Amino acid sequence: MRLKTIMRSSQAGCLKLLLALCSIAALVAACTSIPEVQTYTLGTAPRPALRENASVDESSRPAFLIDVAPVVVPAQIARRQLVLQKDSVRVQVMEQERWSTAPADEIRQSLSASLSEALGTFEVASVPFPADQPVYRVSVVVQRFESWYASHALLDAVWTVRPRTGATMLTCHSIYSVPVGNGFGELVKGHQQAVSQLSDEIAAAILAVQQESPAPSKCVRGAMRTATAGIQAK
Repeated sequence: MRLKTIMRSSQAGCLKLLLALCSIAALVAACTSIPEVQTYTLGTAPRPALRENASVDESSRPAFLIDVAPVVVPAQIARRQLVLQKDSVRVQVMEQERWSTAPADEIRQSLSASLSEALGTFEVASVPFPADQPVYRVSVVVQRFESWYASHALLDAVWTVRPRTGATMLTCHSIYSVPVGNGFGELVKGHQQAVSQLSDEIAAAILAVQQESPAPSKCVRGAMRTATAGIQAK
């Protein structure tokens, strides 16, 4: 009788151990099946210099400096996850597809690097600079930053260029729609191309302000007027 009891206890213990091992195996399998998070960045693409005196010689003093303000983006895309546009009223947040930093920072960093390279200058947004050095401030408000999978990447932005010490500025509006193929990487490349096109237009506008040449077709020139001042004037 005692032997049977011992055998039953042993069998129960083995069964519990087997169930525990199965549970662990199932948990390990579940963990290993979680898709890996993919991380993307807009980065910058190599481009020719727009200024004749732009050079790889970093010892030469640039004709002017730039200051790219923090970029404003729509609240619905102000997150690390990529947001797909499904139709006019639906979006899908992709938990496993993410930006390396917030989209606003991605756009600002890409613009800063691209403008510096194209114009043969550098940015001084967060560092002191000589008082006698011309500085052009760039402000960008993104109105739409849409990701249409296997279709196109869309960038709609209003932006301004103004000298740090001047009252005249250019206010411009640009829309870019870049066709893309399948894959999230292709979608990010589409956004990269759209931001690159925006950078080219901003660079041309900076030169127009510096050289006092006619404003680009997408821009209007005028005295700086803040939104607050506009409200008070009414």
